[in-house]
Amino acid sequence: MKCIVVDDDPVQREAIKSCIASVKDLELVGVYPNAIEARLALQKREVDLIFLDVEMPEMSGIEFLQSFKDVPQVIMVTSKKHYAFQAFEFDVTDYISKPIDLDRFSSAVQRARYYEENLKKQETEDSLFIKSDGVLVKINIEEILFVEALGDYIKLVTDTQRHIVHSTMKAFVAKLPDTFLRVHKSHIVNLKKVKKLEENTIELAGIQIPVSRNNKKILIERLAQL
Repeated sequence: MKCIVVDDDPVQREAIKSCIASVKDLELVGVYPNAIEARLALQKREVDLIFLDVEMPEMSGIEFLQSFKDVPQVIMVTSKKHYAFQAFEFDVTDYISKPIDLDRFSSAVQRARYYEENLKKQETEDSLFIKSDGVLVKINIEEILFVEALGDYIKLVTDTQRHIVHSTMKAFVAKLPDTFLRVHKSHIVNLKKVKKLEENTIELAGIQIPVSRNNKKILIERLAQL
């Protein structure tokens, strides 16, 4: 996995670099003394994992996460344990306290590697993995009713479950087959689940979903093709 280090403390940067060098399959591609430089660098290159400090001048680690819509995997590395809850609100992969213990570091990387391997592949064409509350969950695509945009998150509703996932609508819709359609700026629906079409809404499983005027014609055409 390609990784970067973002920490304003030169001693801690060297400590994290040393840990990275001792772990197999980690490729260090950047080291940054502040979040602003790291943010600019990530506009030009893709990475799989970020080792991120919290308290930094100009832009904190939390502000850094807030600046992303689709953040890479993040392992927080900080001496302040009280940031843990706030960090996990951004669905970070793990949280390590300073001073760094190599075994704990290796465990965090192993967790990141597990997510990397499973989030990038689907076990079958009719299922996908999401990360919900820090846990990988396998979802049967045919069971999805609809997806709703919630800022930097989406709400995924199936026949039996609801999940809040840190993702943009654009990124998630790319994983879905053409039996799904964006009927409104904030809703994607499974066309196979539609029970009723009214003037400005559709119904699936007793739930009313708004339909925008621009998408209604396309919706009718797609429903007729099923």
